[in-house]
Amino acid sequence: MTEPEWLTATEPWGMLTFVGAGASKRKLRLFTCACCRQVLNPFTPPLVERAVSVAEAFADREITGEMLARVGDLVRVAIGAARDADVRSGTGYLSHLLDAVAAACWSDDEMEAAQDTALATARAAADMPWPASGVRPSEFSEELSLQAEVVRDIFGNPFRSLEIQLEWLTETVLALARGIYAEHAFDRMPILADALQDAGCDDAEMLSHCRVAREHVSGCWVVDLLLGKV
Repeated sequence: MTEPEWLTATEPWGMLTFVGAGASKRKLRLFTCACCRQVLNPFTPPLVERAVSVAEAFADREITGEMLARVGDLVRVAIGAARDADVRSGTGYLSHLLDAVAAACWSDDEMEAAQDTALATARAAADMPWPASGVRPSEFSEELSLQAEVVRDIFGNPFRSLEIQLEWLTETVLALARGIYAEHAFDRMPILADALQDAGCDDAEMLSHCRVAREHVSGCWVVDLLLGKV
């Protein structure tokens, strides 16, 4: 993959393969969680969002693998009932979403889980009937394009390296970055850009990423870089 291909990709799979072994397990799991969060709606069962939150906590080593596995077991139990209901109704949103969440709660192979979750959440976004056919509705492709943006938000530009300057890590910058991460308060990213600029940061890519009018997710490369997360 070339840099222009990375910057313009509209599907996540090649991008994930490209970062490959260099991708941390944490970032890959946060990608799966972000994909799940993108397709939640007000009618999604509480178990789903709870499971995604647990998977995020596991990614940050806040809970054990045993706790993650217990939640994953609950999700897998729910999958059977969802598939029966979706077959009867001719829909598939919940079945595909639960498949994605089950992958997010799987602790053995984060890369495979990320690939599986991307497919399942794109199917959920398109409400493809269960079992899914080979037909790709426009909503399916649109969701894949959003997922490619998530990959760029989490992994940045792998063709470019950036070293944080110590003078950028002011008390204000670090407090903002911690708050954004802990509270999922990504609407504060432009404020973080202003604080970085006040601290002397002149990196155009870093500043513009904070100010871009798009959704950021847990694992955003700028916030991770400031907080020393990998």
